Amino acid sequence: MSTLSNPSQVLVRNIELFEQQRVLVAGFSDDNFINELYEAGASQVTAFGLDYHNHKHVTKTLKHDNAKIQFGAYFENPQQHKWQQLILYWPKAKQRALYLLANLLPHLETNAEIYFVGDNKSGVKSAAKLISDFCDKPVKVDSARHCALFRTEYTKAAPNFDKNQWLKTYQIQAADLTVNVTSLPGVFSHGELDLGTELLLENLGHLKMKRTLDFGCGCGVIGTYIGLKRPGIPLELVDIDALALESTRLTLAANGVEGKVYPSDGLSDIKGKIATIVSNPPFHTGIKTDYKVPEQFMSTAPQHLMDGGQLRIVANSFLRYEPILKQYFATTESIIENSKFKILSAKT
Repeated sequence: MSTLSNPSQVLVRNIELFEQQRVLVAGFSDDNFINELYEAGASQVTAFGLDYHNHKHVTKTLKHDNAKIQFGAYFENPQQHKWQQLILYWPKAKQRALYLLANLLPHLETNAEIYFVGDNKSGVKSAAKLISDFCDKPVKVDSARHCALFRTEYTKAAPNFDKNQWLKTYQIQAADLTVNVTSLPGVFSHGELDLGTELLLENLGHLKMKRTLDFGCGCGVIGTYIGLKRPGIPLELVDIDALALESTRLTLAANGVEGKVYPSDGLSDIKGKIATIVSNPPFHTGIKTDYKVPEQFMSTAPQHLMDGGQLRIVANSFLRYEPILKQYFATTESIIENSKFKILSAKT
C-alpha cells in the first residue's frame, strides 16, 4: 500500500504535535506514516503491532535505522524507556483496544500525551469510557476522512501488564477428543468451538504422516486436534495475527502437542512443500464478504502442495468457493454439507 490510510492522513495533518518527542505507535497501518513521523522531527519512534502484513510492509519500507518495529503479543521495552507520547490506531474490537492499552500504558511517562485515531465506525469515540481510570477525558483534535483524532493525558499509573489476566482457558469436545484451549482477546472463536470448525474436525478424512499445515490457525484448535489424533505428525501452524499465534503456542503446550508456529502473510512465508493444508479461512473484510483473501489463499495453495497434496477447508454454505478451486486444482470434491457449512477437498 503506497498511500496513507485515512487514520494516517489525519495524523499527518497534525504531524507537528510529535516533533522532538519519544513516540510509541501501536496498531499502525501498512503505509508510510512511521517514516513521515520520523522525518517530521520525532526524536525516537517505536511501532508495536499485532498484524504481520502491516509489520512486513513497514519493515520493508522503513528508511530510518533508529525507528524500531515490533511484532508480537507482548510489548518489549528492553531499555526501559518511558515514552512521552502514545499514538494508538483504534481497533474495531474493544477488547483489543483494552489489551493494547494494558500492554503499553505502564511504559509511558506521567502526564504523557496519548492520541487515539480511528475510523468513526471503529468505536474510537468510546475511548473516554475505556481509559477513564488512567487518563483525563479525551479532547477531539481533528476530524477528516471519516476519522477522528483525540488527545488525552496519562495522569494515573496503570499496573504492570499481566498476560494471565487476558488469557481465557477452556475445554472443547472436538469430534471424539477433548482439547484444552487457551486464547487471547479478538482471536477467532475466542471462548468456544465454532460450528464450522467442529464440522471440519469431524470430516478431516485420512491424514498422511507428512508435513501438515493449519492455515489461519486462530487459537490452534485444528492443528492441536490433528496432533492429538495423529501423534508425531509434522505439524505447522500459521496466522497473520500475533495474538492468534501466541494463543496457538499456549494451546499446543496445554495438550502436549508439538508444532512449528510462525507468522505468514497469506502463504508467502511458507517454505518447501506441504502434504496437507487444513483451514477455516477468513472471508470478511470488516463486515463485508470479501472473496479476495480466500481466492488469494486458494489460488496460491497448489504452489505449496506436494504432488497429490490436499487442501481441505470449511466454508459457509453460501460461499461460492467451488469455481475457484476447480480453476486451480486437478480435482475437487464436496465432502459434506449442512444448512450452514460445507467441507471441500481439492487435490493437486
